[in-house]
Amino acid sequence: MKKHIFVNDKFVGYISKVTPNYSNIHFPTPTLLKKFWHYEDELSGGIVGNYVVIEGENFGFLGKLQEVSLPEKEQNFLGEHAFYDSSFHPQGKIELLLSFNYYSTKIDKGLDKYPAVGSKVYLCSADLIKTLFVSDNSSGSVSFDIAKLTNGLETDLPLNPNQLFGRHCAIVGTTGGGKSYTISRILEEFLHLNKSKAILIDATGEYENFYDLENVKTVKFGANDEDTFFHYSRLRTMDLVALFKPSEGVQKPKLIDAIKSLKLVKQLQIHEHYGQNIFPKENQPKSSYFTKIGTYRDIIESDKSDFNLSNLTQQINEECIKHGDSNNFGTSDGTAIANVRSLISRIEHLRLQPEFKNIFGFNKQLGDNNEFNQELENFLDEAQTEQTLFIISLKDASFEKGLREILTNAIGNYLLEEAREYKFKENPIVLFVDEAHQFLKKTIADDSFQDLELDAFDKIAKECRKHGLFLCISTQTPRDIPVGTLSQMGTFIVHRLINETDRSVIEKACSEGNKSSLSYLPTLQSGEALLISIEMPMPIIIKIKEPNIKPTSLTPKLFV
Repeated sequence: MKKHIFVNDKFVGYISKVTPNYSNIHFPTPTLLKKFWHYEDELSGGIVGNYVVIEGENFGFLGKLQEVSLPEKEQNFLGEHAFYDSSFHPQGKIELLLSFNYYSTKIDKGLDKYPAVGSKVYLCSADLIKTLFVSDNSSGSVSFDIAKLTNGLETDLPLNPNQLFGRHCAIVGTTGGGKSYTISRILEEFLHLNKSKAILIDATGEYENFYDLENVKTVKFGANDEDTFFHYSRLRTMDLVALFKPSEGVQKPKLIDAIKSLKLVKQLQIHEHYGQNIFPKENQPKSSYFTKIGTYRDIIESDKSDFNLSNLTQQINEECIKHGDSNNFGTSDGTAIANVRSLISRIEHLRLQPEFKNIFGFNKQLGDNNEFNQELENFLDEAQTEQTLFIISLKDASFEKGLREILTNAIGNYLLEEAREYKFKENPIVLFVDEAHQFLKKTIADDSFQDLELDAFDKIAKECRKHGLFLCISTQTPRDIPVGTLSQMGTFIVHRLINETDRSVIEKACSEGNKSSLSYLPTLQSGEALLISIEMPMPIIIKIKEPNIKPTSLTPKLFV
């Protein structure tokens, strides 16, 4: 392979200085900075950002041209027409990326060897870049056709999906940078390959052009009775606390006690033919209550809300009793009843609001049609469907009182539990979360409540890779993503990023990233992205191919 890499027609200069991080290049003549062609490759020695190869003994070195300049003493003679006719001596700086054996193309990530001063430098062809990426693809022949190199010919660059998603993936960039096109192009690959399944949480309806395709199952959450619902019994107790927002002093303990009592009532109805819908406590023996609690402790202390919500406000009133003595609960406590009155009003109000009632199935049974978990289980069951993409549309879901965040976190918790039970071990799933900054906040908070941690996706990122559940988040504000989640991302597809804080966050999260590569982020064109992955040989700027199924993400025109 050596003779195809180090070709005289691609020669540009000599190494004049070597340091652990970069090497200087001397151009013998300024004509080597001109654009020229070698077969079908468009090559230019003087354009910053070009890849070059440096010849060594048995090993070649791949680098990127970061700087081109003239010695200070020659700058005074620089003129518009004189540069290529005079005896100028351009120089440059090359960032050293990796070394490779040019007989086997075996790549050594990092650098434990360096080029020698005087080594020849050649322009790197697009074919060599492809060879280095493909030769490092040891996970099989499956590839995603989503990217091109940013050379003049826009050469195709096949990418291995196992490398893209195997250690989780983040797609970030400023509005208009091309994130939505990237996700659309990736989703198309899932539809075409038909080998793995993906789940997309579509926050805004941006991907509605996918909704009705043959290989796609779409569920929609909204205020309509026929929309999909996530039954409240699958919520955590703290999810209900977040919805109803009790005050810390009196209301929250009474709410939690009422939920525990109603869980007990359901078990008594199932196992002991209990005839009441609530558990009265006023002047009742404590021993009977606590004995039954002990009998069903595992279920009652579980995190699920498996009880009849329609009886919740009545049971809260039953919890408003005085302490009593060692044997019996006390009498009704009027002060406590007055204190929980606003909580009861809030619960009844939410139970009747269409947005909450329909999305959480307050008036439905767990086995009714359009229940989310059953819809998802049918999608995952290969015997029932050949669909490869499951879209969760939140376009019509209300923003009120943290509903969307609680719902999305509950879906994340469900998938987390399924992964922990090895449901995805044989048939892995990629979970796409669009507009991830809306859902990956640490808490939902208002003036009086700061308790609920929205940590489902953080846990997925930290523990579910080995279980076959892979996370791909998309956001325009990486600074709003929890550091713990972002640090678990093994692959970054970074479109144009202008905000300095966002770039700093990416720099800290990318173990394979470096300042010189990230310096290109503010100047990337729409559709271009910096691809950084611990599974790939080096950071590289790519051009994402335009999807056939386009997202509905264009900004409406103010003036027509």
